[in-house]
Amino acid sequence: MENKIVISDEAESLLKEIVDNENASDYWKDRFENLSNRDDTILRGCFKELKESGLIHVQWGDNYPYRIQILKDGYLYEEKKEQERRLGMSQFEKELHDLLNRTESIHPPANAAVGDFDLHKYNQPSEDWINDFEIFYNKYLKEHALSSRIKTILFHRSLDAYRQLVSCLKSISKDQEFIDKMNGIEKTTVPVYQANMLPEYDVFLSHANKDKADLVDELNASLEKLGVKIFYDKKSLEWGDKWKDRILEGTKKAEFAIIVISENFFDREWTEKELNQFLNRQNRNGQKLILPIVHNITNEDLRIKYPSVADIQAIDSKAYSCDEIALLFARQLIKRLKTQN
Repeated sequence: MENKIVISDEAESLLKEIVDNENASDYWKDRFENLSNRDDTILRGCFKELKESGLIHVQWGDNYPYRIQILKDGYLYEEKKEQERRLGMSQFEKELHDLLNRTESIHPPANAAVGDFDLHKYNQPSEDWINDFEIFYNKYLKEHALSSRIKTILFHRSLDAYRQLVSCLKSISKDQEFIDKMNGIEKTTVPVYQANMLPEYDVFLSHANKDKADLVDELNASLEKLGVKIFYDKKSLEWGDKWKDRILEGTKKAEFAIIVISENFFDREWTEKELNQFLNRQNRNGQKLILPIVHNITNEDLRIKYPSVADIQAIDSKAYSCDEIALLFARQLIKRLKTQN
């Protein structure tokens, strides 16, 4: 498995600055001459972080980095980060993101008198983009607040159609409530007296089927003894259910997700789909949701395989009995209930 490179936000910004100024010979000499002691210390620390991460090689002289060599992983860092980010995106978000990305390389034609406008004067990339936007609109945007405006722009194909559609798309990309709705995450308003009725499950048990016998069945039994409401596919799915729909419904209606991560979990379509659902929810809501258990793997294995989970505190199944894990979960649930009251 390929090692995941994890660096600080400050080091990421510095790497971008290095790439952007790769051919500016005196850039770093001038940059260091005007730094305060504090900023100098931070910047040197970021250079050290990039070097130790294998992203750059740097040589110092006269108190500034006079030679910086960007290594392969340094050039590929943004590309790999983007690939990892896309793994957690829904299909709607991927298509939205791709449309916006394409606008960076499209140069619409210079303005002309409206009476002289001819759609074919648009360069081909912008015309293709508008066609693809129309497909995206028909798939996803008919219920958005901007739908009527977009429909008018697409119908008339006015001179400024491309620019107007780009503006609409940027606004949609910031409409988190609509994005959540498209991802199946909807805000639910209920009377205060009904608050304790939501969500439907205290915990969703996410795991590979091969781990049922040696861990998950017993963990489910331990949680049941404490009266915890559990979504466990083995017991929650009923005869005749559309199991894919029921599982996705369960990921949306659970207060927490205990995720048993093992080699059996790796690269399975549905375990990783469940994981991505919970990561999306946790990232949007900003509330603790994912409770990882590493099972017959190390924390380093977890960091390499699922870097987005690596910064979430995990426990090792070898260190606790199932009854102890159930008690640890009960404490988390009690804390949550206290904050809601």
